[in-house]
Amino acid sequence: MREPLLIYGAGGLGREVLSLVRSLDQYEVIGFLDDNIPKGTLINKVKVAGGRDTLCTLDSPVNLVLAFGDPVRKSLLAAKIHSSKVHYPVIRHPSVILQDESTITIGAGSIICAGCILTTGITIGNHVLINLNCTVGHDSRIGDFSSVMPGVNVAGEVEIGKSVLVGSGANIVNRIHIGDGSKVGMGAVVIHEVDPGITVVGIPARKV
Repeated sequence: MREPLLIYGAGGLGREVLSLVRSLDQYEVIGFLDDNIPKGTLINKVKVAGGRDTLCTLDSPVNLVLAFGDPVRKSLLAAKIHSSKVHYPVIRHPSVILQDESTITIGAGSIICAGCILTTGITIGNHVLINLNCTVGHDSRIGDFSSVMPGVNVAGEVEIGKSVLVGSGANIVNRIHIGDGSKVGMGAVVIHEVDPGITVVGIPARKV
């Protein structure tokens, strides 16, 4: 019997997560949660069950995934959810390669999408999104609530802080530290340290 699962966020990423979960045998999506879409709205054959208040009415435990690309939105929402009945599973597409799985740690609520490759000695925090076709090299760390968008290449011994957004197609070279709350633009090539809370873009990536 499949475990019940709710997806918080019924936008584009939420629908992608729905399609990912449907490729797994473990979970059955019983509804979306969304604070901006009317209850009962049907999205890809799944109803919106309500917003955050719905979690306060749960009679039994449920799995929940936060389907938001914006790291700040994810962290703020997670801080407001206090139900003891909520569990955050790791959602991983069957095509994902964990090259040395025994040395890789993936935190609660993280989502790893199709085509990703993680090598060895890697630590992924809680509620991290690693989107389609990303690679993460040896001994790298990605902090809680960060989002790594499609086609990103993270080299070895990289440390990405908490609530970082890495844009599609970015490349991060070995031994780079990216500070908490920073943003890396699409297609950027990061060859220098990135201070907390700033945005870098370009080749090589520079502060804007």
